[in-house]
Amino acid sequence: MQRKKVAILGAGITGLSFAYYLSKYHPNIEFVILEESDRAGGVVFSEKKEECVFEWGPRGVRPKGKGQVVLELVEELGLWEALVFADDKAKKRYLYHDGKLQVLPHSLRSFLFSPYLKLFLKAFYKDIRAVKHDEDETIANFVDRHFGVELRNLFFDSMVSGIWAGDVEKMSVSATLPLLKKLERKKGSVIKALSSHKAMSVGSKQYSKDITSKALFSFKDGLQTIVEALKEHLQAHIEYDVKLDRIDFSEQVEIVVNGESRFVDELISTIPAHKLSVYVKSDLSTLLNSIHYSPVAVLNLKLLKSELDFDGFGFLVPSKENSVVLGMVANSNTFPQHAKGNWMVNTVMMGGARYTVEELRCLDLKEKSKAFLEQVFGKAFTIESEELKMIDKAIPQYELGHLDKVRQIEVLSPKNLTVLGNYMYGVSLIDIVLKSKELAKNLIR
Repeated sequence: MQRKKVAILGAGITGLSFAYYLSKYHPNIEFVILEESDRAGGVVFSEKKEECVFEWGPRGVRPKGKGQVVLELVEELGLWEALVFADDKAKKRYLYHDGKLQVLPHSLRSFLFSPYLKLFLKAFYKDIRAVKHDEDETIANFVDRHFGVELRNLFFDSMVSGIWAGDVEKMSVSATLPLLKKLERKKGSVIKALSSHKAMSVGSKQYSKDITSKALFSFKDGLQTIVEALKEHLQAHIEYDVKLDRIDFSEQVEIVVNGESRFVDELISTIPAHKLSVYVKSDLSTLLNSIHYSPVAVLNLKLLKSELDFDGFGFLVPSKENSVVLGMVANSNTFPQHAKGNWMVNTVMMGGARYTVEELRCLDLKEKSKAFLEQVFGKAFTIESEELKMIDKAIPQYELGHLDKVRQIEVLSPKNLTVLGNYMYGVSLIDIVLKSKELAKNLIR
């Protein structure tokens, strides 16, 4: 029987995209989005400051493969003319370790002349002899078995820190890098299986190679553009500054909001795990609270292009360097439209799983960031303006056993509660939009 009334908790990108697809596939369903703050978008947040764009959350989306789902959404929202695609500089990425920047291979030529060539060949040889391991394991264990400790300490450690602000020795390879585990199950060797691997179709419009070959896409005014379009499309359904007092689950869901009861047939929660835990029974609450989050400090810097000679997307820092800095993204190298004239904008990411938010607050992060950049580039430079934001529970950690937790959450959730969010099925904007589309389309059951 089709449900007539739906409430969605949270107006972040998950709640907005779910609501968009709900209205698209089930236009006869009545729904409301309840947001506790005074703005929509959640972690997707762009600010324009004196002709420059500061990104405080994600800053680009990959158009290849599953990213075409987001491109399709962009087109449906009428935003195609606002799109910007990454400059070719975005393909050039670096690692900083042992006192210098090293470019990562981004073409056949750069691979053949890479200082890491011997390390890669050694890792390939090790992987070809690898055997299957069916159980979930940490990223560290998986990479050590297939490619070796040295490759893990340099590349996978940096990647996991940069994407998830996480710890390779705690995070689940099955949850964070499922393709690697899938390839292993096919042939034991990742490299052998990769040679015959074909990406699965994601059920969206397919775009030309001219578009999907680009490293990333964003918008002239930053990723906030897609939030603003979704917000405008759904404005009649969003309520802000909502105080959620209580939720009771029975045949209908009773939601007590600002002291008043409302009844709906289905509740979709897109709020963080620790926030939802307050409103559900103890077994589900305990499970939700067991999902850890890493704190991240984001520092946006505006400076003259002449101050910094750097030609890539950014660089990552392995944890062996013992720095609070996880890496730097050269935003205006990637999207020149995000800094006008002679200005450039860089973002420094700090913290992650190695720090608590209390430890980060005790550090002079602006000073540490500047000192680290001067060490990396071998010169002092002048910063025109800078702004720091501390995000306590920034990125959920998909630790060992995470997929089991997700299955348990699904089982323990009341039949009229659907749990969504970046702590369930993927942290990227692509994963979020893809899962929101799937669940909204199949809501009637």
